[in-house]
Amino acid sequence: MAKKILAENLKQQAHKLAALKADAEKKAEALKDVALCIAAKVSATGQLYGSVGANQIAEELKKLGKDVDRKIITMKDAKNVGDYVALVHFHKEVTVEIPVKVVAENAPVEEKKAEAPVEAAPVEAPAQEEAAAVEE
Repeated sequence: MAKKILAENLKQQAHKLAALKADAEKKAEALKDVALCIAAKVSATGQLYGSVGANQIAEELKKLGKDVDRKIITMKDAKNVGDYVALVHFHKEVTVEIPVKVVAENAPVEEKKAEAPVEAAPVEAPAQEEAAAVEE
């Protein structure tokens, strides 16, 4: 009799574990193609003020409609601008890698300023050529 009860308990436990794993695989499938880009305040040397960690990853995922607990996210804290990988552990056998790109908050403004002189240079060159042609 005890063997039958033990067998039934093991069967129920195996079914429960399989259901948990299937649920974890569904959540993992939803995050499979997600890539995050996080803007952070950066010093002139490219060093972040603070760091980007699991909390920020969880907040960004929540903005995308993916509710993931920060406690199941592991990532080496990002202290510089660059590309990182965050691991989300839904189950001991189900893990998803999410690429995370950390960028400077003020980078787009600097890029626009850098592009402006490049555009202005060709405009000045024809004016100089016309002045040289007039002098001849």
